[in-house]
Amino acid sequence: MHSYEAFQPTIDSAWELLEARFAALPAPLDALARRWLARISDAEKGHRGYFSSQLAPPLVFLPLWLRERLRRDRPAVAPSDEVTVRLVAATMWGYLYIRIQDDLLDESSPERGQTLLGNVCGLELVRLLEADFGGSAAFRSAFERAWIDFSRWTLAEHEQLLSNTPYPLEHFEQHARKVAFARVPLLALCGLAGRTELESKVEALIDQLGVAYGLTNDVVGWQRDLSNGHRTFLLARAGFTRGEPLDEARGKVREALYGHGLLVETLEASAQWQRRAAQSAEELGLAEFAEYTRERLAFLDTLAYEASVVRLRWMLGKESHP
Repeated sequence: MHSYEAFQPTIDSAWELLEARFAALPAPLDALARRWLARISDAEKGHRGYFSSQLAPPLVFLPLWLRERLRRDRPAVAPSDEVTVRLVAATMWGYLYIRIQDDLLDESSPERGQTLLGNVCGLELVRLLEADFGGSAAFRSAFERAWIDFSRWTLAEHEQLLSNTPYPLEHFEQHARKVAFARVPLLALCGLAGRTELESKVEALIDQLGVAYGLTNDVVGWQRDLSNGHRTFLLARAGFTRGEPLDEARGKVREALYGHGLLVETLEASAQWQRRAAQSAEELGLAEFAEYTRERLAFLDTLAYEASVVRLRWMLGKESHP
């Protein structure tokens, strides 16, 4: 994405810290790390493209955008380049740790031993944050709240996906708070700059992004989720019931998604939440967020158009086969 390009040098510097740590691991952890990095790689950029793909939320870019705001307002309180790189690296370690947990909860991981690699990720996350921000009692408290929220709502969502209990929008919005760790690097910067009063605005922004991306992820991954028996918010709305024959479920779900336009409706809702997030980002002074939002909305428009085309073909196919 073009909105990410100016910040790629900082991202690359943070990756260098992670790569050096992975390379220094003793056997057999070093081999496990190499296999796992290969697993999250894409064909074009390798593992360094993991956080900047079109589907990925702006996880590691949010603190960089907030740092720019701090530099514009009060350059003296903005963190140095070295501290910023370490903060981004800590953020990456945290997200990789969370990805490992998500893989195991989804039961899609080919190698359960990667939980032991997660030990390294968690250790490095804490080590880096402690070095630069550990002296702040307010940040420690904010980190604990975010970490517990991430854990609480991740578990709540997991239990929901494996049940046939009603799945109201209120619960989905609560589950979207599993992205709470994204608050951590932003609150670290706020604490460093003496702007802890921004915590509520940061939380609102992250919650809104969580819902926006959660809705899109349901759309993009609905076939995988159905095959895995994960009754997501989207599939629950489409009438899926765990335990029913997969062929029957697929036909019913397709009717709701395409025949009734549920896919397009869900993408439109995602765009609305993205606009709310953009408003919160503007209140936080994240000027770069606007360009990212334009790109994100264009991407959602493309997905909605593709879903509309499939819907039209679906309807025409039904008419030709009464």
